[in-house]
Parts: sequence; structure tokens; C-alpha cells
Amino acid sequence: MTWQWVLRETLFAVHDKQLAVHGGLAGIRDLNAVESALNRARNLDSYGKPPPDVADLAAAYIYGLATSHGFSDGYKRTAWVMGRLFLMLNNQTLVFEQVEAINFMLSVAAGDLSENQVADWVRRHLG
Repeated sequence: MTWQWVLRETLFAVHDKQLAVHGGLAGIRDLNAVESALNRARNLDSYGKPPPDVADLAAAYIYGLATSHGFSDGYKRTAWVMGRLFLMLNNQTLVFEQVEAINFMLSVAAGDLSENQVADWVRRHLG
């Protein structure tokens, strides 16, 4: 399958928008971590066995950005938006309750969920 990927420029625009709307400390703590997280889904697509599905790839964005802590602040919000944006670009949506999504992202960022568990959550919430 040919996937529509989220661009680097879009990632930084999403992060800036999250900070502008919700507040937080601006800046990048670790650019290599941010770029590695951004490329995680493409790497999974290229080398994953078995081939990943849309939930696996969205999870790669979410998990990579939420756990790498590459941004000074707003990394959980940015990770959530990036995962949903990837799904939208590939004609998928998530169905969820707001409190469930908040608790999910807190668990991801805390390291309580593996990347496979994130993918399973995404898969269960595809609408």
C-alpha cells in the first residue's frame, strides 16, 4: 500500500499550534529524537515483518513522539494530533471519548503501554 506520510514541516507546525492554543514551554529538547520519532512509521513500513497496517503506523507516530520527549513541552498533544493526522491522510478516523484519549496518552507517555499496545488501542478505535 502507498501511505500518505506526515511531513516534517507539518510536525513542527502542529507542535507550534498546540503550544499557541494550549500553552507550554516552546523549544526542542532533542532534535534527533523528534526526527527519529517522525521517521519511525516510515521505517516500520520499510522493514516491519509482517507488513504494518494503518494502526501500526499511527501508533509509531504516537508512541515515538510521546515517549521520545524531544520537545520541551507539548509532546503528548503533538503525538496525539500527529497520529490522528496520519490516519486522516489515509482515510481513517478514530472514535473515542475525550477522557479516554487523555488517559490513553498519559499512559503512552508514562511508558505504561508498548508500541504494540498503542497499535491495538488505535485498531479498536478506528471508526
